[in-house]
Amino acid sequence: MTRNKLLIHITLAALVTTMSCTKDFKEINTNPALVTTDQIDPGLVLASVEKNAVFSTLNSHGRIIEYAGYYKNPASGNIFLNTDHTFPFNSFYRSYLINTQEIIRLTSGVANRVNENAIARILRVWLYHIVTDAYGDIPYFEALQDVNDMILQPKYDTQEAVYKDLFKELKEAAAQFVNSADQLSFGNADLLLKGDNERWIRFANSLRLRLAMRVRYADATLAQQQIAEVLSQPLIETNAQNVKLNTADDGNTANSNQFYQRSLTSPNNMVVSFTLTDNLKKLNDPRLPVLARPAAIAEAGYRGVPPQIAGDQRERYANDSVAHMALSFLQPIYEQVLISAAEVKLLRAEAALAGLTAEDEQALFEEGIQLAMEQYKVPGGDITGYLASPSALLSGSDEEKLEQIIVQKWLATYYNSHEGWAEFRRTGYPRMWTGAELGDTNGNIPRRLTYPVDEFFRNKDNVTEAANRIDGGDKLMGRIWWDKKAGLPFAHPRQGMFPPEQ
Repeated sequence: MTRNKLLIHITLAALVTTMSCTKDFKEINTNPALVTTDQIDPGLVLASVEKNAVFSTLNSHGRIIEYAGYYKNPASGNIFLNTDHTFPFNSFYRSYLINTQEIIRLTSGVANRVNENAIARILRVWLYHIVTDAYGDIPYFEALQDVNDMILQPKYDTQEAVYKDLFKELKEAAAQFVNSADQLSFGNADLLLKGDNERWIRFANSLRLRLAMRVRYADATLAQQQIAEVLSQPLIETNAQNVKLNTADDGNTANSNQFYQRSLTSPNNMVVSFTLTDNLKKLNDPRLPVLARPAAIAEAGYRGVPPQIAGDQRERYANDSVAHMALSFLQPIYEQVLISAAEVKLLRAEAALAGLTAEDEQALFEEGIQLAMEQYKVPGGDITGYLASPSALLSGSDEEKLEQIIVQKWLATYYNSHEGWAEFRRTGYPRMWTGAELGDTNGNIPRRLTYPVDEFFRNKDNVTEAANRIDGGDKLMGRIWWDKKAGLPFAHPRQGMFPPEQ
């Protein structure tokens, strides 16, 4: 079955997803078996989870993409207000995680489904790390139980405990694969990697590296242990090995690029951020015309829009005076990348800079930049010229070098919003200028999402206990476990000055 035909058939898998959720149970432990297990095709469920989870996470235009500093929607209003933050919590538990867990149950202990089981375990880690990175402590060990063992009010586990189990799951799943003709394969039902064992192993190890660096400031020993183990294992090394899902141009709008669909109805809202244009201009980076379109008014050039502008500040950022998304992002077919070779190289560069490995941070820094530019098809001559420029040379203090690495990583993960936002919170980079609309965070980019309101009705005692554990409380500026770097957030050099452009 071709990819496009498979995406059309995902509506069948959606039936399983829909039937697996009922208002009669607590959503986190919803019964996924209202049809008998022998009627469920694990591959079809996998396709549904991969497609819908990736689309909602990497191809959306909600608040997270603005918190990451990639995008500005002029119609979004005050994004620093403490509203009911149900995404990703509700959809991930009620649709993606519960169905991935069902694949694990269906394949667990089945001799010829060992590889399928490993794939589902890795996918579950990817899903869970997005949720815990957004909220902090979450239901984990008591969540997603089988219908016969369900716990209606699961406890919230600490993020530290969740992360340690995610590391365990990735290590075990990567070692679980069996190269045997007897093993069943998801094949084309696996929209990400077509059931390719080697690529799933690389995904697991590379995701483990990402998570290891995430906990660097909270538990350096744990980070170093995980990094030492994965560096001896296969990682994503080339763009051909990137984990990605392409949208489709098959007549079904649910399968096509959501940026494209939005551009058909709200083209004036497809605006790039000041954080993007600010950094690309400073670096004299050849990706500027690749990632953005200049303003209609020529003298405005590549003027990105900062978040939270208010009052008279808005006049400078009228629609014809600001840069918009490049047309390459507004096509029906768009490449959504979950994790790339460029990100892996730059994670390794940071680890080397921090003394967590003995690798060469400068060499890895350059390799990461090259891979990121090649991913966006920057001409070879431009890449060579950039790598020979001061922008590609790590210099200054270790903190200044870290900023260079993270800015390049932030550019390499462009529109992977949850990743960009997490790295900004973890490291303080890139520095973001914010406008006069202070909201509930005193003008700061939120550091987490608050728990959904309905959790306080459905699982009050456990969510309240988790909220009380948060450093700063269940607020947008509360600190999750791995958010331990001192001195954050860092101010933009021109914060408080207007306009922010120099």
